[in-house]
Amino acid sequence: MDKISSLRKLMKDQGLSALLIPRTDEFQSEDIAPRAQRLAWLTGFSGSAGFAVITNDKAAFFTDGRYILQAKEEVSSFYEHYNISEKSPFQWVMENLSAHEKIGYDPWLFTEPQLIKYDRPRVALSSNPIDELWRDRPESPDNPLRLHPLEYAGESDEAKRMRIATSLKADQLLMTACDSIAWLLNIRGNDAPHTPIVHSICLLNKDGTYDLFVDLQKVKDEVLTILQETGGTLIDISQVLLHIGKMSGSCQIDPHTTPMILLQTMEQAGVKIIRERDPCLLPKALKNPVELKGARDAHVQDGIALCRFFDWLHAQPLEGETTELSAAKKLHDFRKEGYLFQDLSFNTISGFAAHGAIIHYNVTAKSDIPLRRGELYLVDSGGQYLTGTTDVTRTIALGDPTAEQKDRYTRVLKGHIALAQAIFPQGTTGAQLDVLARQFLWQVGCDYDHGTGHGVGSYLTLHEGPQGISKRASDVPLMPGMILSNEPGYYKEGAYGIRIENLMAVVALPHLPGFYGFETITLAPLDLMLIEDSKLCDQERAWVMDYHERIRRILKL
Repeated sequence: MDKISSLRKLMKDQGLSALLIPRTDEFQSEDIAPRAQRLAWLTGFSGSAGFAVITNDKAAFFTDGRYILQAKEEVSSFYEHYNISEKSPFQWVMENLSAHEKIGYDPWLFTEPQLIKYDRPRVALSSNPIDELWRDRPESPDNPLRLHPLEYAGESDEAKRMRIATSLKADQLLMTACDSIAWLLNIRGNDAPHTPIVHSICLLNKDGTYDLFVDLQKVKDEVLTILQETGGTLIDISQVLLHIGKMSGSCQIDPHTTPMILLQTMEQAGVKIIRERDPCLLPKALKNPVELKGARDAHVQDGIALCRFFDWLHAQPLEGETTELSAAKKLHDFRKEGYLFQDLSFNTISGFAAHGAIIHYNVTAKSDIPLRRGELYLVDSGGQYLTGTTDVTRTIALGDPTAEQKDRYTRVLKGHIALAQAIFPQGTTGAQLDVLARQFLWQVGCDYDHGTGHGVGSYLTLHEGPQGISKRASDVPLMPGMILSNEPGYYKEGAYGIRIENLMAVVALPHLPGFYGFETITLAPLDLMLIEDSKLCDQERAWVMDYHERIRRILKL
C-alpha cells in the first residue's frame, strides 16, 4: 500500500485520475530487463503478461489464462483480479472513470493501437512515476553487442537489408522490435534475460544503409568497424529523439511495435508516416536451410541433456533431497555441457503436484517444494544454442499415476499426435488447426486456457510471430520454414498439471503438391507410464513407437 499511496500522490500532483502500468519496455518486448520490471516492482507479479490500472480509490490487475493462478499467489487481493480475455484494462477504465477524468501513460510503453482504445483524456507523461519512486532500480544492461556468424545465420546482413529495403513503401523504415533488428543485422546481445537481443532502434534506408541507435559503450571497436564498413552508422541511443525530430520525407513504421513517443516526434517533424506490418516478421519466421539444420542440431544437444536428466531423476530416492529448484538446476547443468550452448531460453518451469497446474509457474526459494513419490512433475524448459532455440515440456509420473491422470495425459497426447500428423493445404492458418489438439479434451468437457503453439526464433526470441496455433483468429498462413510449438495441456487447480510440448517445423510434402505437414524436431521421450494404451488407436500407437525409435537412433541411445 505504501507504493500505491506514493504513486497516488504523484498522480494527484499531475491531475491524473488513473495511471496505466503495462508489463513491457521501450521496445515492446515480452522479455524485459530487470530495469523495466515496473509492474513487478509495484505488484510483485513475476509473469510475462500483466497490466495494472491505478485510480484514486481502486486498483485492478489483468493477466491471461497462463498466469491467473500465479497472480492469485503473487498479487495482493487489494487489487481487483481479471482474466484479460474476460475483461480488458480499457473496458475496466471505461466502467470506472467518467468522461472528463484524465489517464496518465508513459509514451515509451504504449503503441498507437494499444492507446487509442482508451476513450478518455490521455496525458503523455514526461517521466514514468514509478521510476521516480523506485530508489534501487537496476542499471541498464551493459552487455556487449556481438556479431552473429554467417555459418549460423545462413544469410548475410547485407542480403537481408537489401531484401527488406526493396520492399519499403517509404524513404525509410523505423524499427523498434529488437528481435527484428537482431535478425536483420545479424547481431546478438544479452540485454534481456535468456533472450539474445540488443536494446536498439534502427532506421533502414531504401539503399540498404542504416542508422543503428544503441548504447555505444556496448560496441567494441572491431565490431564498430565491421558495422560501419558494411553500411551502418551507429549513434548513441540517447540521441534517438533528437535525430528523429530532424527527419523529413516519409517513414514506414509498424504501429503495433512503435512507441507513441517516436510516432508523436515524427508527426511533429512533419514526416509522412506509412503504417505497415514489420517487413522482417515473415522473413525471420521462414527459417533458411542453415537455420533449420541448426535447429535440428540444437535439439540433438537438448535431447541428450533431457535423457540424462530423466535418468538422473528416476534414480533419485525422492525423500526430500530433490526439490523443484534443485531439479531445474540439474537440468541446466546437463544442458550446459551441450555443444554451442549459450543460455537457457527461459527460466525453467519446474512444477511438482499442484504447482504443475500453474501454467507458467515460477519456482523461487520461497515456493520451492520437494519432489516425492505419488504425484506428477511438469518440467517446461529450453536452451539457447548458437544454432537455434529450444522449448520442450514433459510430464513425469513419480510413482503410480491415478486413472484420472492417465486419462487426461492420454487425451493430451492424442491431441498432440493429431496436430503433429496434420496434413493441410497451402493457406491454412494455425487457428484452423487448433481444434485438432483440443478435441479429445473437449469430449469430456475439458480444455486449456492458453494457445496450442507459438513460433520460435533462431537463437532469438522464444515466442516469435507472426505464426501461431490457437483459437485466436489469424491471417498468417503456416508456411514451410516456420518453427512452432505443439503444446496441449490439462490443469487441475490444486492438484496437478499436464503438458506435452514438442517443436515442429512446417514442411512441404513432395507427394502432395500444395499441401504441408509438420516435422517434429524435439527429441525427448514421453513417460509411457502415463499412457492409457487402450485409448490409443493403432495409428497413435505407431506414432509413439516411431517417435521413440527415432530418438534412440538419432541420439544413439
